[in-house]
Amino acid sequence: MAEPTDDQLWRGVEYTVQHVLLPAIDDEWARAAAIQLVGLARYATGRPVGRADAVVSELADVLASLSENPIVAASASELSGAVDDPLAAVGAVLAAAVYDDGPDGDEIRAVLRPVLVRQLADELAVTSSLVPYFRGQIDG
Repeated sequence: MAEPTDDQLWRGVEYTVQHVLLPAIDDEWARAAAIQLVGLARYATGRPVGRADAVVSELADVLASLSENPIVAASASELSGAVDDPLAAVGAVLAAAVYDDGPDGDEIRAVLRPVLVRQLADELAVTSSLVPYFRGQIDG
């Protein structure tokens, strides 16, 4: 007999919570938590694998392309772990660029910000399906 896939396991959790546990739960907060678990199980079966690694890798590449920018260089030297933590480096670079109205800040806003905005839109497209569950709504 084959081992169940992650998808099969999550579908089993979803079914059990929705059809066995939810009908037996009277407490309002416990029901809300169970509905959220149904949504989370559904999300888990369809979420793209490796997305977080791809996001971080893309940001590291963008930062590398901006390495000659003085704001990026200064932020990297202030963050000793910037090479190991591109998200922290991106945050520091964007925060520093807020205070720079010159060409260095403009370059960061023109190159880095659109990537982050697109990544956020991509993330929302994947995770927005969770919103109804966190409002306590579930379909039949």
